[in-house]
Amino acid sequence: MALRPDSATMVGLMGAAGVFLIYNNALPSAASIRATQQHDMDVEAARKKAAWESVLLIGLVFLVARDFNSYIITGGALVGIDYLYKHENAINPMTQKTDTGTDSLDASSHPMPDYTSVG
Repeated sequence: MALRPDSATMVGLMGAAGVFLIYNNALPSAASIRATQQHDMDVEAARKKAAWESVLLIGLVFLVARDFNSYIITGGALVGIDYLYKHENAINPMTQKTDTGTDSLDASSHPMPDYTSVG
């Protein structure tokens, strides 16, 4: 027996609040993560643990509610919150930009061919 649409929405919102609380208790604030060194392994390990706990919560909510609406709402919250923390962990505190890995390339390491006309 599936839930009524309004009940499924409330269950989904409560599940999303549960995902938020899991991340809120497992990780430091987003501002603190942004201020630390980028790609901090402790933050990444805590983020992965919070993601797995949230997946278990979503599975439990889906088994109890048996409704895809609550599953979609809670899953969307997980994707959004996880992306937020992953992005904050990739920010360089000095430049306030994400690390793309292109800063280490030297222009002379891959010189462009010389297309000047001959003669």
